[in-house]
Amino acid sequence: MFLGLALSGFGGESSAPPDRVFFKAGKVLVPQGGKQVEAIEDVSFAVGIVIKTNGLFAVHKGKARQMREGQSIDAQGMLSSPDGSVVPVFDHVVLRGGRVQVVKDGESKVLTGELALPDGSKVLADGSLRGRGGSMSRLLDGQLLKLDGSSIAVTDTISLKGGKVELYKDGGRVELKRGQVIVMSDGTRVSGDGAVTRPGGARTVLKEGETIKIPGVVSPKR
Repeated sequence: MFLGLALSGFGGESSAPPDRVFFKAGKVLVPQGGKQVEAIEDVSFAVGIVIKTNGLFAVHKGKARQMREGQSIDAQGMLSSPDGSVVPVFDHVVLRGGRVQVVKDGESKVLTGELALPDGSKVLADGSLRGRGGSMSRLLDGQLLKLDGSSIAVTDTISLKGGKVELYKDGGRVELKRGQVIVMSDGTRVSGDGAVTRPGGARTVLKEGETIKIPGVVSPKR
């Protein structure tokens, strides 16, 4: 069941299920009519996430976690934070800084042996991925896998904060200096002066406090 908003609290209009929730000043807010209104009942997303009105949330009745100021959770189960990071709230595997991390209920542990996945493949501690037929491939920095072995779309971000361009790329934060240019995973070019040029040639300049989301690393075919 999705968010059950009391009709009398919102002018008697029916409400469509929200596509995300926000946490600000200790309140859970949902988009409605171009505004963000306070949730008066728990929010449930179809992916098994329940978010209480105080910002506590759990996935499939797992360990409860607290949303932090400025965070949002969307209907696909991705948690966006003010630092630019976009990560799943559900259990997953990620390669970050060359180390495989297994994240369960929001708590991360470095993989020291191997992790067997339901599809017959195995993730090894060095970042290798052994298919059920024995084929070998490697995870890429920032690549995300569900614990059933399926891939998760990765989102990178480009932000301008305090006059500085900050990237969240390949699972880590990068600050650009003036004159520096970085090419993102999707081919977008970002310069330290805030100019962003998309692969098709469209160009924009970041405004202070603005964050742009773009596709991250693409998982190799297995």
